[in-house]
Amino acid sequence: MLAIGRRTAFLVDGDSMLPTLKSGDIVLVDPRPIIGHGDIVLAAHPFKKSVKMLKRVRSVNGEGRFVLVGDNPDASSDSRTFGSIGRNDILGKVICRLST
Repeated sequence: MLAIGRRTAFLVDGDSMLPTLKSGDIVLVDPRPIIGHGDIVLAAHPFKKSVKMLKRVRSVNGEGRFVLVGDNPDASSDSRTFGSIGRNDILGKVICRLST
């Protein structure tokens, strides 16, 4: 990870967001965004606190909890296995891909 202003560059590792993002891509993450349905976010894994994951927001329920899914469901650990996560576990929103 590399800090660029208040934004952070993050290296994609894994296939859970294929075909949108592939392993080796670098994305720019804004830590203070407005987040909505369809956005790709960087989040802390709810059971493995040292693990950060990139997932798409499928929905936000009335209690402010986020349902996250990978674009490649066969290679993704997401809300289908760990349930929804709270806003505090979302570290930012992907705003662009810097390289592929």
